[in-house]
Amino acid sequence: MRKSSLWLRFAYCLGVTLLLFAGTWYFQKSETPPWKQSGQIPKLPSPENRPNISVSDHDPTPFRFVSYNLKNWLTSSQNPDKSPESKSAIIDILTSSGAEIIGLSEIGSEADVLEVQFLLKQAGRDLPYFHHTGGTDPIRHLGILSRFPITSKQQPEITIPNTQHSMQRGILDVTIEIGGKTTRFIGLHLKSKRIVPDFNEAELRILEAEHARKHIDSILSQNPETHLIAYGDFNDHIESLSTKTILGNYRSPDYMTPVPIEDQRGEKWTYFYSTQDNYDRIDFITVSKSLKPHIDRASTRIIDTPNWIQASDHRAIMVSFQ
Repeated sequence: MRKSSLWLRFAYCLGVTLLLFAGTWYFQKSETPPWKQSGQIPKLPSPENRPNISVSDHDPTPFRFVSYNLKNWLTSSQNPDKSPESKSAIIDILTSSGAEIIGLSEIGSEADVLEVQFLLKQAGRDLPYFHHTGGTDPIRHLGILSRFPITSKQQPEITIPNTQHSMQRGILDVTIEIGGKTTRFIGLHLKSKRIVPDFNEAELRILEAEHARKHIDSILSQNPETHLIAYGDFNDHIESLSTKTILGNYRSPDYMTPVPIEDQRGEKWTYFYSTQDNYDRIDFITVSKSLKPHIDRASTRIIDTPNWIQASDHRAIMVSFQ
């Protein structure tokens, strides 16, 4: 019995030894083999030999853009006059927004744009670059003010092909250089819902939207990566045919995304039609696919300071970009 027990112990120890040897051999065979090039770990390039990548290549200068219908700031031709109180409220809203670029709708002549620019500068907001344009409407036009240089001003065709109509307020088209990069701005103010005897206002709004969309397509077809903003008073809601026409095909890479906005209470209307006691969202800032990732949603909002109603029947909308 004693010899049998010793034999079993010997067999057990031998078995454990063989298992340990086999495990060690297996892991040595299965580990990643060493590099065969030089036997040395490759070194990273020294700082002086690394590519010189500018911070601005990846972090464009942040800016705030405001789109605002001023409700007939028409010093040169208005009747009745826009009150000093209304103008003061507009300047206060625009100054407090901190916007570096402001797109204006329902502005009169170039002198009116210059007046807004002058009053903003008096209030401490210096936007030295501007552009003013229009369509067949002799009174209401479009304007833009910028802290950054306007490097290009285009004059898109206002005549709508194959119709007897033209863009009433035209198409504003400027390129602005922001921190070494360019962003293109397309300003629009489509036909209002006010009924007129000469034509169907809804049909004209759709025709204007189609004409504006063709201009947007011409830009993005040349360079799909263009940082493009199309904005303004579209004079209809998000599900209307005219607004959808400007936005384009949702599944297309050329789709213009409407930036979601709301005020501090979570409300999304931008226009108050007092005659019908109606609140609606008809003002939009839309962006191309390449610009969409740069939206700073935390600082994007409808400006709803208490004096908004004194300033205009629209509320200014602001989108921040990083």
